[in-house]
Amino acid sequence: RSRVTIRRVSDSEIAVSGTIGARSGVRRWNAVVNDPARFTAGALLAALVRAGVQVDGDVRTGAAPGAASPITGLSSPRVAQLVSVMNRESINHYAELLYRNAARGRERQGVGSADAAFSELQRFLRDRVRGDAGAVYATDGSGLSTLDRVTPRAMVQLLDYANRAPWAGAFHASLPVAGESDLLRHRMRYTAAQGNLHAKTGTLNDVVGLAGYVTAVNGEMLAFSLVYNGREGWGARESIDAMGATMAAWQR
Repeated sequence: RSRVTIRRVSDSEIAVSGTIGARSGVRRWNAVVNDPARFTAGALLAALVRAGVQVDGDVRTGAAPGAASPITGLSSPRVAQLVSVMNRESINHYAELLYRNAARGRERQGVGSADAAFSELQRFLRDRVRGDAGAVYATDGSGLSTLDRVTPRAMVQLLDYANRAPWAGAFHASLPVAGESDLLRHRMRYTAAQGNLHAKTGTLNDVVGLAGYVTAVNGEMLAFSLVYNGREGWGARESIDAMGATMAAWQR
């Protein structure tokens, strides 16, 4: 067994204390880093020192000198790949970064802040989706803040737009499939929704949600958004799964 406590001492120091049993397997803990850029640079410095490379000076952030030459780089995966991993594994960090990066514009000259991203989201809802921009309030890109708000109707309007967009195929492919993959692997199995309904989950302490698409018996694709607020999360999830199976077995 193990009992480990992790606490932040300062912006640059994390203290770890506790015990790990002699027969314990590998244990992993995650901690939030306040300044990812400095943390990454510090990790690079430590790796260089371990490799025998002498480095003068301290780690600091800033603009590179004009005469500096890039040594190497790491190309980002395509957006479709990032969205697929984000939706299938529910990676909040990806969601936050994509949200902020969208606010920088095509030339990547703008500021990737949450406020700028929300302004861009409002413009997108108003000009592209033709929906009620006031029905969505987002203080972050991950949806983890208790201040975030969205109505099911606004979510369905977004899903309807996504189904008609040029990138619809990539978006559909990114969503977990009921009874078969990722976050929905064990849900709605042995119902008409299995292998059919594909949607994104949303779960917090007092929120349970599911939004996506399902094809009815007559071949009609339905966009849906189901949101529950309250303490009966397990019961809400069972009800949502029952609704998903009902929609899959429905026809006009």
